[in-house]
Amino acid sequence: MKRFQIRWPDEWLRRTRLFRTDLLSYSGKDFIVSVSLYLISVGFCLVLRNFDPNNDTSYVSMIFLLDVFLTALLTDGFFFSLTIAVFAVLSVDYIFTPPFWEVSFTLAGFPLTFLVMMTICVATGIVTSRAKKVSEMEREAEREKIHSNLLRAVSHDIRTPLTGIVGATNVLLEQDDTLTPQQRRELLKNANEDAQWLIHIVENLLSITRIGAGEDAQVTKTPEAAEEVIEGAVGKFRRQYPQIDVRVELPEEFFLVPMDPLLIQQVMTNLLENAAVHGVTTTRVVVSLEKQGKWARFTVCDNGRGIPEGRLHNLFDGTQSAQKGDSTRSMGIGLSVCKTVVAAHRGKIKGENIKGGGARFTVDLPLEEDEHEDQG
Repeated sequence: MKRFQIRWPDEWLRRTRLFRTDLLSYSGKDFIVSVSLYLISVGFCLVLRNFDPNNDTSYVSMIFLLDVFLTALLTDGFFFSLTIAVFAVLSVDYIFTPPFWEVSFTLAGFPLTFLVMMTICVATGIVTSRAKKVSEMEREAEREKIHSNLLRAVSHDIRTPLTGIVGATNVLLEQDDTLTPQQRRELLKNANEDAQWLIHIVENLLSITRIGAGEDAQVTKTPEAAEEVIEGAVGKFRRQYPQIDVRVELPEEFFLVPMDPLLIQQVMTNLLENAAVHGVTTTRVVVSLEKQGKWARFTVCDNGRGIPEGRLHNLFDGTQSAQKGDSTRSMGIGLSVCKTVVAAHRGKIKGENIKGGGARFTVDLPLEEDEHEDQG
């Protein structure tokens, strides 16, 4: 679904606090949104009244109640929802209660009606604003949890190969005279593998910094040939894992996918390396691309040992530690980066086991670029 967002000038987003509290703060954006909703509500009610020969205005209160609700939902704090609640009640009296365009506080029963409607409007504004605040706090708590999990995964992934590099180089420095050429070569090979893995971790971290964080993370997308992105990732994988057979299945129809090619190539690289490292017994990987309606589907399948059932529910949250017998390789950060990149493209990612053995990861990216998503 396309998301319409408005790019507000920075000065309109700057908030001013009343009585030193954020709940009664306001900004230029909030003012424009509140006034616009109020004027739309007044105009809509006036139009409806002109089409009603009986001048029935029973619907007016509901429309202004909706106005208060939307104001509380689309602005920050309580200030404008409370202000619009007052204007809504006064408008019902002055504009839409006979005699029209006159103050009618003296009418029988009006003080009670005024008080009830004011209470409902104010309560609606407060409850909606508080619900929005609670929702924002929950999302912030979830982001903090994800960041903590990612930090733990990164710490583990960096510490273990560094320990291996230091250990190998210490042996080379302190026992070089007693080592055979084969032992020396084996130590250098292990240190090189650990260094390559550290480079891979840094590449993943750089991918995250290019995107940002949180639900509103976005990327700059341009129409790109998905085949070239796949070929780039597969070429790199074949050089690193020549013992694994890789088959690429591409559609006959050529189509472009809105994406950041470097980030999506990083996703494909992560999924391929995940198949090689954590599949353990993997000897064959199939990478495919197909068009599924308004989506481009990238698929990476392997014939390895699959994903442990206990890990399927949190594959992408950064908490996956290294599997038993593989103390230097954690799938946590790589798959977490995949999810972050795909989410920033407004796409979907899924991991599952294949019946008969192996794992399958699918990445769906929208083929229609959201023309408004870079304006938020």
